[in-house]
Amino acid sequence: MMSQTAPQKRYGLFSLAILLLLLGGASFFVGSRTFVIRSLGALACIASVYLVRISNVRDRPFSVVGSGLVAGSTRRPGRLTWSIGVVSLLLAGASFLYLYNDALHGYHEALPVYVFAGTALACALVWSYLVSRFF
Repeated sequence: MMSQTAPQKRYGLFSLAILLLLLGGASFFVGSRTFVIRSLGALACIASVYLVRISNVRDRPFSVVGSGLVAGSTRRPGRLTWSIGVVSLLLAGASFLYLYNDALHGYHEALPVYVFAGTALACALVWSYLVSRFF
């Protein structure tokens, strides 16, 4: 049973946010050479984030709050996660050196660029997860 003080979940706003996100993402591909279309796509993506936030769809049910769970009691990352984070940083440094060495020789290969982009993406994913576990 929901209490009277519970915020109402607005699924219409949430579905509108998903639609705006899809339209904004599509506008980046369709209007990749037009500044106005890309700007409108970026605004649509930002508006979709705001609509997801005010829709309250991702809020926890109120029975969880009353069950004794403290809001700040999240599990901290373990040793494996930290070691994956450190290894990803080391790989990013090595891929940067590989890219730098290719730059010194005139950028004749494409592989160092892809390796650097892949390790940067892996670092972004791992370290964003580590940061999210603290907040």
